[in-house]
Amino acid sequence: MAAVFAALAFLALLASASDAFPWAAGFDLGVHSWLVSHRATALISVATAITSTALSGITAPVVFVAAAALTPGAVRTRLIRAVLVVTLMLSAVLCRFAVSELIARPRPPSADWAVQAGGLSFPSGHTSDAALAAGLIAWLVVRRFASAVRWLVWPIAAGYALLIAWTRVYLGVHWPTDVLGSLAFATSWLSGALVLQRLDERETNAGSAGVAGSARDSTSRGRK
Repeated sequence: MAAVFAALAFLALLASASDAFPWAAGFDLGVHSWLVSHRATALISVATAITSTALSGITAPVVFVAAAALTPGAVRTRLIRAVLVVTLMLSAVLCRFAVSELIARPRPPSADWAVQAGGLSFPSGHTSDAALAAGLIAWLVVRRFASAVRWLVWPIAAGYALLIAWTRVYLGVHWPTDVLGSLAFATSWLSGALVLQRLDERETNAGSAGVAGSARDSTSRGRK
């Protein structure tokens, strides 16, 4: 259900970003103008430091190391899981890049930027990378440890993604709907992947149970 709502939110934000139905244009301009006119030098420095942690060149290696470290078993098993998790993340990054090129939304005026930025505006690459990385690491932690930690891990992951989203808007390099679209995109991607993973686990467990049941039946008939 979360994947469906997130996907619908992303499509609604995409429509506004593409000018097909710019229902959020006033919201974007209003929030952007207010933040730019109320920025503080100290907060700009803090936001710049925080936003630098969300580059793909940082988040992808961190996810790889986390997946390898949090996966139980032999080294080969750990590396396979790490490669699969990073592949899932990078496939989302490529999809996000394709959407960005398709929509081709310009960034806010460069005169409003507090840091240098490149590329197009929608969706925000830093925000989607941060949300994807945080979500995947949180999922790995929850799978590795007791389920009780989810009440701590998921809020931390969400908080980090929201913090990066705030920095992108505060620094003037993205419209508010750019980061909202990224959050919706990452949520729908991760939710869909988790649903598929759970379905695969159920099928695997059902198959294992069926094999075990057949083995017991065969043993019982042999004894008779």
